[in-house]
Amino acid sequence: MSNLEQQIKAAKRLLFAQESRDDLLKFMKLTMPDVEDVEDAERSAYEETPVARLLCQIMEKVERRELKRVAVTVGPQLGKSQVLSRGAPAWMSGRNPRLNIILGTYNQPFANEFGDAVREIMSSPAYAQVFPDIELRKAAADLLITTDNGRLAFVGRGGSGTGKPADVFLVDDPLKDDKEAQSDATRNEVWNWFNKVALTRCHSRSAIVVVHTRWSQDDLIGRLCDPEHPERNKRYAGISDRWTYINLPAVVDDPKLAKALGLTLEMQTDPFVVSMFGSKPMSSLWPNRKDLIFLAEAKNQDQVGFGALYMGQPTPEDGDYFKSDGLIEYDEHELPKELEIYAASDHATSTRQQADYTVMGCVGVDEAGTLWVLPDLVWERMATDRTVEEMVAMMQRRQPNLWWMESELISKSFGPFLRERMMANQVYTAIDEVTVSKDKQTRGRAIQGRLSMKTVRFPRFAPWWQEARKQMLRFPNGTHDDFVDFMSHIGMGLLKQYRASPGPANDDRKVVRTGSIEWILAKTKREAERGDRKKKVAGW
Repeated sequence: MSNLEQQIKAAKRLLFAQESRDDLLKFMKLTMPDVEDVEDAERSAYEETPVARLLCQIMEKVERRELKRVAVTVGPQLGKSQVLSRGAPAWMSGRNPRLNIILGTYNQPFANEFGDAVREIMSSPAYAQVFPDIELRKAAADLLITTDNGRLAFVGRGGSGTGKPADVFLVDDPLKDDKEAQSDATRNEVWNWFNKVALTRCHSRSAIVVVHTRWSQDDLIGRLCDPEHPERNKRYAGISDRWTYINLPAVVDDPKLAKALGLTLEMQTDPFVVSMFGSKPMSSLWPNRKDLIFLAEAKNQDQVGFGALYMGQPTPEDGDYFKSDGLIEYDEHELPKELEIYAASDHATSTRQQADYTVMGCVGVDEAGTLWVLPDLVWERMATDRTVEEMVAMMQRRQPNLWWMESELISKSFGPFLRERMMANQVYTAIDEVTVSKDKQTRGRAIQGRLSMKTVRFPRFAPWWQEARKQMLRFPNGTHDDFVDFMSHIGMGLLKQYRASPGPANDDRKVVRTGSIEWILAKTKREAERGDRKKKVAGW
């Protein structure tokens, strides 16, 4: 290379370095040079992708305080942490060496990895060329301090953050994996940590950025700014108004989002891709890294994981544990007149369940074994005294053969009060105490089997049904599962009474005709059994 060519290259690099002070994307390229020619600013190991461009724009707005509360959902290995948690903190500190930045993630070792990466960038020759006046007087993995007393702290979830102020607080993956996301206790731990650590380190001008994979509908982003969160208008009312929520799905089919990302949507001809995503125009978010065939394979192998990790949708639209085609609805006039009535209730009485609801209701089983969920279901937060009165009223109204509920509630909660009110109202419904498995998915298998065989009917006209339907389709990744627990009690209880019917097709069982001798004898037997239960309930 001639001397003139070297001078031109050096001049271009100097210009690129000057522009990098105001341009985060150029900064990313310059601080990740091509190993074959580290002096050539026009060559870089960092690939400029649609995701990279948009994330850099977001962080530039955060640095200028044009965005103060922003949450971003991006799939794994698509470059989010390289911009948000490595490049951006180093770049912002260079622009303002007195800036105080905290980055939080799921544990301290992972936080230290981010700290090491930022320290490496800030110690590089490229960084010195962009920000020649910036020096570090402390360079530990968990804390970097500039000579101007700006701080970059890297903390794990649960860390106190004591003494660490934040002009910018970045949260990157506060949940480690699916196991943590499915734990009520861990999700609440994240929420408490965010409020008691992150917010308390901030001030009125601080910016907060949250980025993570959507494992659960009730994760941090769900509680902060997801409009689909079922508690949006209750516990978290108004929070989302202050947040900008940006979801970057791995499969892009929204024309507006595609335009913002600079992507071209095209009709797909590959049969496998079409079978997974449909025939509408679409594009991969990062075609060179994860093309549509790769993404179709990921969805085919794990629909729930794909929806959460890649699409920012914690639950697939057609359900996972419970499928949408098994949630069959009925109109009021379709409800049979002759039904065997049973009842169950799921009670939120412990401190851990303080955000959940009590659900109680009745179901009827017809002659073919089909289960009909009755419309007068009670689904509310309520005190113990009202819970008991609602139970007694339902017993009087529906006269169920059995009422299933958790044995622990009878022995340790409101059992004596319930018995007293039943005796006072001369109600003689037998309470069948149930010991339930701690694993909600295991206890739900009984009702899952009936739904898969399409032998359950739900009242289309009931005011609670649409919310119940959403909860079942989102299980086990949804915020609440109180209705699912109610249905699980029903399913487990009915296993003692009936076997799930495969439906009318190919059914060789003898059908007892209403009004026949067999029907009259069976009804007489049921009434006799009910009389026996009245005699026994006084001793319960």
